[in-house]
Amino acid sequence: MSQFPYDDFIKEYIPELLKNKGSGTPSQKIAPEVKEIDVWFIANEPVSTTSENLGLLDKLTRTSCLLEVYRNPVTHAEIEACLLKLLEMRSKIRRENGENRKERLPVLWIFTPTLSKRILEDFGTREEVERWEKGVYIAPTGYYFGIVVIHQLPVTSDTLWLRILGKGRVQFEAIGELKNLPDSHPRKNTILDLVYGLLTVLEINRKQGQSLSTEEQQLVMKLSTIFRERLEQATNEGREQGREQGREQGREEGLHQEALLLVMRQLKRKLREIPSEIEMRISNLSRANLEVLSEELLDFNSLADVITWLNLQEP
Repeated sequence: MSQFPYDDFIKEYIPELLKNKGSGTPSQKIAPEVKEIDVWFIANEPVSTTSENLGLLDKLTRTSCLLEVYRNPVTHAEIEACLLKLLEMRSKIRRENGENRKERLPVLWIFTPTLSKRILEDFGTREEVERWEKGVYIAPTGYYFGIVVIHQLPVTSDTLWLRILGKGRVQFEAIGELKNLPDSHPRKNTILDLVYGLLTVLEINRKQGQSLSTEEQQLVMKLSTIFRERLEQATNEGREQGREQGREQGREEGLHQEALLLVMRQLKRKLREIPSEIEMRISNLSRANLEVLSEELLDFNSLADVITWLNLQEP
C-alpha cells in the first residue's frame, strides 16, 4: 500500500465517496496473522441510488468488495498479498456467518497508477471494455479480483473519482476537474477538503525536514494554487454578498466562515480530536487571526500547542 500521507487520504476519501452506497471500513484487520485491508466496503441491500453517480466506482462497488489502492505501480508480490487477504476474508465470513452465496462474499479491486503488461498476463487478467472501461482488467472466474490501471482510464466524468488517485499529470488534471465542478455539486467541497488535508500533511512533512519528491513538490504547488483561488473566490463572493445586502457584514461573515472551515479541517487532520470548547475559542477568532493560525498550526504537535497559541491571542 502507498505510504503515509497518501494511505490516510485514501482511507478517508473512499469511505466518504461511498457513504451513501454502504459502509466502508478503513484499515480492516484480518486474523490470525494481522493483515490490513485499505477499505472493506459492504454494499447496502438493496443498492441505494444517489443524486450524483460515481460512474465507474459505482459499478465496481455494486457488491461487497475489498479495495486496495497503490500510490506506485503494484508489484507481483503485492498482488499475491492482496489475493491472500481476499481468500482469508472470504474464509472468515464463511466461518462466522455460514455464508456460501457467491454474491454475498467480497471480491477484490486493486487500483494502481500503471502496470506492466507482463504482470497483467501473469495473473491471466483480460481487459473487458464492453462491460467496464478501458484500463479495467478482470482475472479468470474463481479468482474474484480485478485490477484498475488508473492512468489507462479514459478522461471522462465517469472516471474522475478514480483518476484523483493517480499520480503526476493524471492526478493534477483530475483535481483541476474537481475544482471546476459546479459549486452545487454535492461532493465537491467535501472532497476538496480532503485534498487540502493531503496538502496540509505534505507541508507538515516538509517543515519537519522530510524531503519531498519532485512529484510531491508539484502536487503541493498545484494544491496551493487551488487553495488560494478558493480563498479569493470566497473573498469575491463575500464582497458580492455585502453589496447585495448593503452592508459590510455579509462580506466579513463569508470570509470568516471560509477561513474557519479550512482551519478546523487542518487541525482535525493533524490532531484528530478537537474539544468543543477549543472549537468555540477558535470560532471566535478574527479572520486575520484565523489566517495566521492556518500557517502556525503546521508547527503544532499537540493540543497543548493550540491552547498555548490561543492564550497568547487573548488579552
